[in-house]
Amino acid sequence: MNSTIINNVRSAAFLLAALLLTTASSYALDLAAVEAEWTPSGSATPISMWGFVQDPGSCSGAPVPWTTGPDQVVATGGTLTISLRNCLTEPVSLVIPGQLTILTPQVFVDDSPEGRTRVRAFTHEATAGGGSATYTWNNLKPGTYLYQSGSHPAKQIQMGLYGALKVGSYVDAVNEVTLLYSEVDPTLHSPVSPATPLNYKPKYFLINGQSFAPGEAVPGIAAGRANETLLIRFLNAGLMSHTPVVQGPYMKIIAEDGNLYPYPREQYSALLAAGKTLDALWTPEKEGSFAVYDRSMSLSSNGAPGGGMLVHLDAGTRFSWILFIPAITGMGTPVGP
Repeated sequence: MNSTIINNVRSAAFLLAALLLTTASSYALDLAAVEAEWTPSGSATPISMWGFVQDPGSCSGAPVPWTTGPDQVVATGGTLTISLRNCLTEPVSLVIPGQLTILTPQVFVDDSPEGRTRVRAFTHEATAGGGSATYTWNNLKPGTYLYQSGSHPAKQIQMGLYGALKVGSYVDAVNEVTLLYSEVDPTLHSPVSPATPLNYKPKYFLINGQSFAPGEAVPGIAAGRANETLLIRFLNAGLMSHTPVVQGPYMKIIAEDGNLYPYPREQYSALLAAGKTLDALWTPEKEGSFAVYDRSMSLSSNGAPGGGMLVHLDAGTRFSWILFIPAITGMGTPVGP
């Protein structure tokens, strides 16, 4: 057998073993779905959003500054329980595509002459105006996942109800970063409207809840040191496909939607379809700032070129200036042995 194939098989097996050997734990988290506002960089006009935040204990009614939902970091094989308070004016639910749980779809009868029964939500919901619901996932599968609303997703996800779940780690990676891609179409946010292929025309393209404007300094993210392997967790909560490119050495794509590839793929770009997640290993060969941009050309802000989906991975600098920080507060808290 070719030595390269043998090494790839060994590498894949080693990565899988590293993910599965993490000690199982139980995690509990309290979230709230709330009214929010996001002000694009370079603009003074806020856009109405919905977002997941740590549960403040009650519904205040005042919009909060929007960003992506808090990152959740949990162990492989553990149990995650999320209690959701709904401060919005319509029912909301919570799903994690790729993680196993029992779903209880919610249906309604539409107003057509036939009176058709249709699905409104993938699972049970927290009622509007302060209702709550609890969701549990057992034996968590390793990898990178989106958590998002499971109710009327064409409306609620594009309104901002999403965040990142990271389960386990890779033994080959010394450091890691999360790059969560999404878009905003302001015309669907006031009044709130569902997106369809015909009316979805986003004007802002975000990474980790932020988009830089033309003329601004490009955001930088600390990415460890030269010759240290970095795990890049790519997620796409938007409704459009994107193609992240890392300027520099090739990435080694190792997993998709939490499923480890039998043979890692070396490439400089990756197709990140809507709702998709990818895990990649990347090792900068020298110190420097390496651009990560969308090859699909989502590089504008409200129609002006020179903004959008572009960040820098800063390797070799101990202190990196950062214009935005992914929300990492509210990590699941171990509640069991």
